[in-house]
Amino acid sequence: MAIRNIGRMTVGEMRDEIKSGARFVAFEYVISMLVITWRRPSPVFFVRPGQSPARFHWPYTLLTLILGWWGFPWGPAFTVGAVRDNLRGGQDVTAKIIDIIVASGKKKP
Repeated sequence: MAIRNIGRMTVGEMRDEIKSGARFVAFEYVISMLVITWRRPSPVFFVRPGQSPARFHWPYTLLTLILGWWGFPWGPAFTVGAVRDNLRGGQDVTAKIIDIIVASGKKKP
């Protein structure tokens, strides 16, 4: 799983950043074509303490505003939900990412 905005941080550095308030965030985007609507998550972004998640959500929010409305019946509803969630800072997936990191670090017998 690729995490954006993380650079070459070690697990220890990530842990320290998370203790300071960093989090892993995913955003949503919606694409619709008449009777078909796709609602998908963005890649995961590492948002450092004091850093605004707004700089990461705009491409997905704009894509949703342009292409999300056109599906019936779910396009408008999914579009409003995705834009609302993105503007509120996205979905915090920190706990899931930590679980994945811990599971990958365990040695197999």
